[in-house]
Amino acid sequence: MPDVSPYDLAILGAVLVILAVVGALWRNWWRSNRRERSLRDLLDGVDSLERQLHDCRERMKRLQSLLGQLPSDMTRPAMGALDPDSQVKIALRDVLAHRLWIQQYGANATQGQLDDARKAIQKSSEQLTHQLSRLDDVGRELQEAGEGLRAAYQRSAPRVPTPVRRKANGHAAPDA
Repeated sequence: MPDVSPYDLAILGAVLVILAVVGALWRNWWRSNRRERSLRDLLDGVDSLERQLHDCRERMKRLQSLLGQLPSDMTRPAMGALDPDSQVKIALRDVLAHRLWIQQYGANATQGQLDDARKAIQKSSEQLTHQLSRLDDVGRELQEAGEGLRAAYQRSAPRVPTPVRRKANGHAAPDA
């Protein structure tokens, strides 16, 4: 075994200390960077969810418009269930609660709490995406139903003869 001088041991010890410090710094940087990414992802998720909710409100209003074109005895239950302002307002209030939580606790929240909040926002967004897809499907079905009703009405409407216009002398006027 080669002789190891105290100088070599000191260098080896210094290298190990430097590696330990660099490792600790890297770990702290990685944790800090992960935390910042989590907060940014959480805020981006809340912004996206808010945009989806506004989109949902507009789609629900379009559905109300389509329902308004159909006979009211057929659409009354649906119109009662389709209240975009109150339903979306409740969800937007929840989004605001998320924003307030982030503002008040985000800086001190554990990584697990941030991850849980991000997952909850993501789950809500996925559920809303599914609901938006269902609204689109219902909208298409309503539009088709409305077109079918209009066509059926036009086919069944009695034909009213066009009145013949008479000239002052009592003879029929030619059609214009």
